Amino acid sequence: MKRLIASSLCLLVLSACSQAPILRQTQIPGQINAQSNTFMAQRGESEENLSARIAKNLFQENFADDISNGRAPEQISLPRGGAIYESLNRLSLMRKAVYLLSDKIIKREFNKPGTPDQLPAITPTAFQELQSKLQPGDIVLCGNNGSFVHGLIYLGDDQIIHALAQLNSKGEFLGVVKETLSGYVKRVQRDQFVVLRKPGITSADVQKMSSYAHAQVGKSYDSLFLLSTEDRLYCTEILYHAIKQIAQTPRVFAHRAKYGWDLFTVEDIMDSPDLETVWSYNRQRSNPGQLHRY
Repeated sequence: MKRLIASSLCLLVLSACSQAPILRQTQIPGQINAQSNTFMAQRGESEENLSARIAKNLFQENFADDISNGRAPEQISLPRGGAIYESLNRLSLMRKAVYLLSDKIIKREFNKPGTPDQLPAITPTAFQELQSKLQPGDIVLCGNNGSFVHGLIYLGDDQIIHALAQLNSKGEFLGVVKETLSGYVKRVQRDQFVVLRKPGITSADVQKMSSYAHAQVGKSYDSLFLLSTEDRLYCTEILYHAIKQIAQTPRVFAHRAKYGWDLFTVEDIMDSPDLETVWSYNRQRSNPGQLHRY
């Protein structure tokens, strides 16, 4: 079982910045694991060490709430694992087994101090301006220390729901939590923001988004980044499913990353032509429609 867990995790090589073709569907998971084991043997590395190195170099760059930056990523070539991704989405027992290792790695890597950037934290004046612009149903994207990877749902009255990889006093993921935006920004330094809104969003749409988000509170953080399952959620994953609750659903698409993973990131959200920019701070939204076909 340990070999299966480690071998499977070795194939969780995610890159939100580049795309690659997926595995041929005729190739079965057992063949993938055999290829991965051969690759590791050739490198002379233990399975867990290789898994940790992959997670550090790739998971960390994509989904941490506050991450280290500035280190050149290593170029790692591995067998493509689209079938592993599909199996993890479908098989709950397999997910539970692999989470034992992925949780350990993500807890370690996502909670290291970030490399400071040159931007100061949002000022009280700017935060007041942000609060004055917000409406229920808004999507707030934010970052710090050079990273811009986190997203949350604004519910009104300073209330937000989001998924965090940060740890509680027991050393477990905070996961999906409801808290105040002001409390979050006071607790975790933020220096970049982009606020997006669906034009014409109705109170019924907001209620559906809110009901969905409230139903997720208490779930753990998704350290495997599986978009097709909702037993755990990463930060932009909960946004993806919440946006889908809107009656005239904005076009938001995940991208196919390396090794067969479907990822949904802040870049994918900002690429949607159906979401308007409400407010930004120290971050310029790229022109929509550059990443996907609409």
